[in-house]
Amino acid sequence: MRALKTLTLIGKLLLLLIILVLLLILSFYLVAPSYRFEQPKPFSGSNLYNPYQQIETPNWYKYNFQVQSKAWGGITDGRLNSNELIDSVYQALGYDHVATSDYQKINRYKSDEKAFIPTYEHGYGIRKTHQVCLGASKVLWLDYPFYQSLHHKQHIINRLNDNCKLIAIAHPLLRNGYTFEDLKYLSGYQLMEVLNNLRVSLDHWDTALSNGHRIYMLSNDDAHDVSNSNEVGRRFTMIHAENQDRQNIISALDRGVAYGMDFIRIDDEPMLDKYERSKNIPYLLSAKLVADTFNVKVSEIADSLRFIGQNGKRLHAAFQTDSASYFIDTADTYVRAEVYFSDGSVMYLNPVTRHNDLNNMERQSLASIHITRTWLFRSGNILLLAILIFFTIKRRSSLKKATK
Repeated sequence: MRALKTLTLIGKLLLLLIILVLLLILSFYLVAPSYRFEQPKPFSGSNLYNPYQQIETPNWYKYNFQVQSKAWGGITDGRLNSNELIDSVYQALGYDHVATSDYQKINRYKSDEKAFIPTYEHGYGIRKTHQVCLGASKVLWLDYPFYQSLHHKQHIINRLNDNCKLIAIAHPLLRNGYTFEDLKYLSGYQLMEVLNNLRVSLDHWDTALSNGHRIYMLSNDDAHDVSNSNEVGRRFTMIHAENQDRQNIISALDRGVAYGMDFIRIDDEPMLDKYERSKNIPYLLSAKLVADTFNVKVSEIADSLRFIGQNGKRLHAAFQTDSASYFIDTADTYVRAEVYFSDGSVMYLNPVTRHNDLNNMERQSLASIHITRTWLFRSGNILLLAILIFFTIKRRSSLKKATK
């Protein structure tokens, strides 16, 4: 009898906890702001910004910003990964640094090192509308887990900017977490996880770029089991910096001095073989603008070297070469390069973009809070909730009277 009472009490407490959590989430929706969005403008101007222009040496660092460890008592995906295992596997794969991005938690492993970048994956919604937060000072618990409009997504990005150095939209193609229409208007973020083990979101990236958003690429494994060779060492970000001091790395990513690598996966490859194969990966030697001609050179012969522009259109391609050039026409708003190698690996460069003033390249900001609509929306929601509570109480009171 005592055990039954204890179980009943535990059940009631769990129910109360669930109700409180749902009420908290409901409050997020009730007070969410409404935004006014300006129309996006493609890149324009007589000046070209090339993030790789000042690179003189092949001083590239190999990074991964998405891998999950055992967190929250093992309830999240990543429970098989210890910090030590993650570290050892990625060192063997030749990485210079891996930033563990636990869900809603900053992993402090090796936080005393200069290279440490506090990182976490924000979001707990059913549509996987997530963000990777780099240089995070604390975790944001606000989210809209059941449904997210363009306004909700913009609000999350704005709030994340309060405590993160850089924000990357995570795997936008996954579960259609971000639509093409979203990426026309969303602003306030700096990076997009274009390459992810789960999805490749090139069309989403080109949508953002074609609408004038200076967004640079992240490429990550997003591994949940680092002992599985299919999940590690495949997609990574190469960053050019003077050294691995966290501020230098964050600055390089913000300026686009990086590129994404899709290293071909061999299914179920023995880990030792992958370690060995990872020692020989092609890399970018240079990507220079000479007047209006963009010259790209890589470390080995490629099957093709392609130049991509507005709306993802292929502008030019060269074959069986380690270098290629493209004259950037005045009609080209941006130009990015893709390098395809014989083994199936692909290198993706950040774009050259047009600007009026290279000394003032603030990212396009399209969203501002529509104050009137926000308060009308909030007032209507609160009124609707009050009416719902009133009639619920009234109905319960009527039922009690009827049973007496």
